[in-house]
Amino acid sequence: MFLLVLFAMQSCDTAPKKGPVVDESKLTDVKVRIHRYGKALFEADTANFLSDINKIQSEFSLFLGDTKLDTNKIEPLYEYVKDTQLISLSNNVMTTYPDLSSAEAQLSKAFSRFQYFFPDKKIPNVYTYISNLYFQEPIIFNDSALIIGLDDYLGRDFLLYRSIGIPNYKIRCMTPSNIPVDVMKKIYTTEIAPRHQQKTLVDRMVAAGKLLFYLDAVLPQVPDSVKVCYSSEQINWIENNKKNVWAFFVDNNLFYSSDYKIQTKFIQDGPFTAGFSKNSPSRIGIWFGWQIVRKYMENHPEVTLVNLINNTDSQAIFNQSGYKP
Repeated sequence: MFLLVLFAMQSCDTAPKKGPVVDESKLTDVKVRIHRYGKALFEADTANFLSDINKIQSEFSLFLGDTKLDTNKIEPLYEYVKDTQLISLSNNVMTTYPDLSSAEAQLSKAFSRFQYFFPDKKIPNVYTYISNLYFQEPIIFNDSALIIGLDDYLGRDFLLYRSIGIPNYKIRCMTPSNIPVDVMKKIYTTEIAPRHQQKTLVDRMVAAGKLLFYLDAVLPQVPDSVKVCYSSEQINWIENNKKNVWAFFVDNNLFYSSDYKIQTKFIQDGPFTAGFSKNSPSRIGIWFGWQIVRKYMENHPEVTLVNLINNTDSQAIFNQSGYKP
């Protein structure tokens, strides 16, 4: 208890800065053009399917290959575009996304900032398609191509999501505003994040905090609630209860726990965090990790984003952050 009192006395709970300082004059002008494979595919005339597919092959060779197409090769594709559920999904996508100018503008800004911090990384070509509700992996990425399943971002009111059993806490993240967040997260986890063992809860908290701070850097205009996929009510809950939750972590010596089950309780996704109110958000440990990293970077302006990401000493980041709500 004395330790908790000491924490409270030392804390002034000032809000940490959100993201690193960027010299805007040094940002390069990145123009992202999104290639709409799903739109081109479902607009093909099924009566002249082979001819129409050959017309789009050069733009979409990533999906259609480079070799000459014939009837046998495109037969599975023909069955795909004739599927009634896929046709319905395509129609809903076109209603929600008659054009992608907004997404292109958001990704252009994000990749401009991404290139500022990671000048040696390539900007991928961006495509969209109809994934048949492959919501477990809505973004597919390799070093040269990034593919977005637009049917995984039709909004909270798209009834089919619930009818196939997708939980509400996931549906909340399946909106147009989540596309740039998921795109930049996918690039981080695939290309940027260091691969090192995470033993304690602090290790996992700080690793998650680095990802979210990276999102602060490349998507500064995006609200925190979207970056972390919390509702406004959940943001309010964690802000109003952060002192009590932090005290719970300290009282139970959780920061240094190497028990995977205990760690998972505070890191995994879900409707809420077990042991707390049902109004609480899940992934409380991730949210605290974010605040720890923000505070650490506020206290260490000499540390670059790349330095932060590559620093595998989570304990030092935790201690030197001085974060105490």
